[in-house]
Amino acid sequence: MIALLKEYPDCFAWDYTRCLVWTGASLSIASPEERIWPFQQRARRMRAEILEEVKKEIEKMLAAGFIRPCRYAEWISSIVPVEKKDGRWRVAIDFRDLNRATLKDEYPMPVAETLINAAAGHKVWNPQTITTDGGSVFTSKEFRKFCDDVGIKLIRSSPYYAQANGQAEASNQSLIKLIKRKIDENPRDWHEKLSEALWAYRMSCHGAIKTSPYQLVYGQEAVLPWEITAGSRRVTFQNDLTAEEYAALMSDTIEDATELRLWSLEKIKENKARVARAYNKKVRPKEFQVGDLVWEAVLPLGTRDKAYGKWSPNWHGPYKVVQALKGNAYMLEELSGEKFPVAVNGQHLKKYFPSMWDDGQ
Repeated sequence: MIALLKEYPDCFAWDYTRCLVWTGASLSIASPEERIWPFQQRARRMRAEILEEVKKEIEKMLAAGFIRPCRYAEWISSIVPVEKKDGRWRVAIDFRDLNRATLKDEYPMPVAETLINAAAGHKVWNPQTITTDGGSVFTSKEFRKFCDDVGIKLIRSSPYYAQANGQAEASNQSLIKLIKRKIDENPRDWHEKLSEALWAYRMSCHGAIKTSPYQLVYGQEAVLPWEITAGSRRVTFQNDLTAEEYAALMSDTIEDATELRLWSLEKIKENKARVARAYNKKVRPKEFQVGDLVWEAVLPLGTRDKAYGKWSPNWHGPYKVVQALKGNAYMLEELSGEKFPVAVNGQHLKKYFPSMWDDGQ
């Protein structure tokens, strides 16, 4: 323990002079309506040898700025000496009465014990943040109100773009397929099968990286339960190794893992480049300038209005382009001047050309 403290001297203080003193606290005593009145503690009697130690500690705290003398105060707190195991004395000041009368913050910071007690027994917890795309499910007033009620912060990743969303959510789709195979009888038990689905997903070989996520992290394939039960060759070989041999093999494994990660990264880049080339062959690039009038597609694509059915419009607007962003995204505003809160992908916009009736107006 002493070696750890000496290794990180900036994190631990060995005396009062190295402690930081925060003077920005704003404290106020409770009002008389709360029936908390000034209290003067009785002075404690001490032996002569203890009194000398107390004086030394008080002088150190005064020099460090921890305490200051206060004459004729309505509140008086006693000095409490406590003997340590090594025979030295710890000097404390009894501020319990003063703490009880001090007004607390309206929203105190939660402590770890409170959080643990509140979360105990719950199988599913609410996240602090949720990153979503521009789907109507996540942008609806009901969903945003729900997140506000439970204290979840919503973060929108990018404008609505279904082609990219499908690739980004491929891992989630794989997990959902694995879970569905295990919850036919009772779908409410999905949270109990989630760990098994994650285990299977991380152990299996992925086509994009040509290996398993587990091997990329640990540098070797996972030891399956049947290998321990049946005693596979590598389990038996590992049990016969000495500590020096095991350490040497592990160092080699770490070096191999670094090469494997770099190789997998190159495979991912190749796959992305191949997909981009295939997709760009079918894409007709659209570019708009600030001030252009555009139509916006009704999203998600294929959405129909119940009142119109198959006669539902596919475009609405026109809107005005007010800012061009990276990634072919644009900020729009209505002709009345009200700006859109989120950006729109250029693939879902088309140029607006006024009709003969508009020209006449």
